[in-house]
Amino acid sequence: MDDLHTAVMEWAREGFCCSQILILAGLAYTGRENPDLVASLGGLCKGGYVPWGTCGALSGACCLLGFYAGKGSSWEQKDPRLLFMAEELHRWFRERWGAGGERVGCGDILGGTAAPDPLSCSSMVAATLEKTLQLLEEQGFDLQEGRTS
Repeated sequence: MDDLHTAVMEWAREGFCCSQILILAGLAYTGRENPDLVASLGGLCKGGYVPWGTCGALSGACCLLGFYAGKGSSWEQKDPRLLFMAEELHRWFRERWGAGGERVGCGDILGGTAAPDPLSCSSMVAATLEKTLQLLEEQGFDLQEGRTS
């Protein structure tokens, strides 16, 4: 993906929500398709469909970290770098987007004045995707390879 912001906008125009866009990026990097996984991330859209729920950009980004570093089978272990990356992502997101420097609910971030919309939130989604990919690369993950078991 040469231009993350363009890809984010395209997925948003196709009707995917913020959390789904984050996992679509991981799938695109690895050359995989998984409609069931994408559909399951729909449960995180719009803060889990409550205004105080965690922003889908952040929850989707955490899922993207798990896509690369999580436990996927009974014989696997989650990668120990997952906790560090998730903590760093949360810290960065709260500082950059959090209402009052802390609250990360969709309603908090948007001030309760607008319904969450991936098109209007595209800059935040693209920046969160960039930060997530940066964390993965800094920790030695190959974005094209994906999770290794």
